[in-house]
Amino acid sequence: VCTSSFDVGRALLKQNFALAVDLIMEGRSSNVYNPTQEEVHTRQTWKKTKDARATLKEFPKSRNVMVRERDLMRGLLRYGDPLEAVKTVPHNTRTFWVHAYQSLVFNKVATERVRRYGRQPIEGDLYFQDNESGVRVVTDPKTVNICQVVLPLPGYTVQYPTNAIGDMYGEILAADGVQLSVKNDTEESSAKGSYRKLIQYANNLQWDAVANDEDAKSNTSSDPVVDA
Repeated sequence: VCTSSFDVGRALLKQNFALAVDLIMEGRSSNVYNPTQEEVHTRQTWKKTKDARATLKEFPKSRNVMVRERDLMRGLLRYGDPLEAVKTVPHNTRTFWVHAYQSLVFNKVATERVRRYGRQPIEGDLYFQDNESGVRVVTDPKTVNICQVVLPLPGYTVQYPTNAIGDMYGEILAADGVQLSVKNDTEESSAKGSYRKLIQYANNLQWDAVANDEDAKSNTSSDPVVDA
């Protein structure tokens, strides 16, 4: 079983709060996290029973583990409603889940943008002009630097590229069953959106090559990372 933060964010944005609760209770993959037997048993109890009271009885004694899951179960027990249960989780955590989904979409689009058109501006891209807060549409690629080009994290306040890359957003969101063009009355199902640069060059970068004891005798001058 493996639940990613963007899975939870997607469920929230689809207003499928019962699914969001299930995904949170599934937890992370045991390949990247080593849960105790108590944690595994607690998650299995929820999966089998969907009973918040019974699941709470199985939680580890330490209150420093499964904190969000404990909040959820208490919320369900108190309110009997998945949305109200989700609201018991700290706001920054709920926001993080939504941002994770936005970042997933951004990463997919950014990867395809570079794959198709490389590292040069094209007509229909979005960019920020120096000393201006608003985003512009590229009409003459020769007048724009690739470091000015931005892509949106999807939301109800952002503008999308007017080229084929802009169409990708609609395709991805539609395939996921997510609608972000209009602000939702439910905060947990809304995303304002923002912009990130497509390519960012590092400035004033300093680095050192540090070898461990086993590599101390190796010749770092031939190290492909050092030579890069």
